[in-house]
Amino acid sequence: MPLSISKENLQKFKAVKSFKVQDKELSPITSISFDDYGQYLLTASASDNMHLYDAVGCRFLNTIGSKKYGCHSAKFTHAQNECIYSSTMKSFDIRHLNLETNQYLRYFIGHDALVSDIEMSPLNDTFLSASYDESVRLWDLRVSKAQAIVPSVVPHCIAYDPSGLVFALGNPENFEIGLYNVRQLKNGPFLTMKVDPKFSQWNKLEFSNDGKYLLLASSVGKHLILDAFDGSQLFELTGTRAFPLREFMDSGSACFTPDGQFVLGTDYEGSVAIWSHSDSISNRTLKPQASIPAAPNSCPRTIAFNPKYSMFVTADENVDFYVFDEN
Repeated sequence: MPLSISKENLQKFKAVKSFKVQDKELSPITSISFDDYGQYLLTASASDNMHLYDAVGCRFLNTIGSKKYGCHSAKFTHAQNECIYSSTMKSFDIRHLNLETNQYLRYFIGHDALVSDIEMSPLNDTFLSASYDESVRLWDLRVSKAQAIVPSVVPHCIAYDPSGLVFALGNPENFEIGLYNVRQLKNGPFLTMKVDPKFSQWNKLEFSNDGKYLLLASSVGKHLILDAFDGSQLFELTGTRAFPLREFMDSGSACFTPDGQFVLGTDYEGSVAIWSHSDSISNRTLKPQASIPAAPNSCPRTIAFNPKYSMFVTADENVDFYVFDEN
């Protein structure tokens, strides 16, 4: 029987397993990704290694090295044994890798600067990449050259809505988010959302699974929830301590629960905050309703909820698995 998501049930999540990398490769984790089925977890770290985990069994499976090219924004394709990730050295190609054979399937060539974000389409085998070369590109896994190029200002964040027909392109520097129809990219954004200039340094966009909300997550102790249809600001989420600035990217300090009714956010004090927005009145500043203690000796920075199972993961220099515990 599926677990109902409520504040009471979320408070029963506990950190059950922590994985710390060897001292010689100690470095922050810059991205975390679950596969479509919630079975596996893939992380990329600034030490130029990726790590594969059995998410359901909370087990470490394998280290995948990318010492020659570096790695960031490692994401599963729709195949459980394949991923795509950006290079951080030598070239800025995106690499398509078979995780079982460690063989490259394709290189996606064209970006002239670091690719900061990759998002797989929920609809098909296309994906988006955002780069510091002032472009966002649409790719097909079967073709090495981009299908379309969208000019953009940097830095920026990207996110697909649940239908895969619309994506958001956000720019924290000019406080704007453009919504694009994937099939009409040449027409530019069909809606431009204005973000409150007082809210800065956001580094992640995420649509809720019901398509109603758009989360702007930051590492400065604040997050925003916008109406995904008209861009109006619904909530400001506060009450967590900001993380120190660092040179390495991260994949966001907050995420929606799978039902879209709650947001979980990491706190530099060493906890995971729980905000409930679904039953709140709009245009409010919300404080956490509760919190979950972080794993011992961990200061979680990035967070992702498993799309299929009652568990979530936080990461920085450790990877911590949290599962529902009735006891």
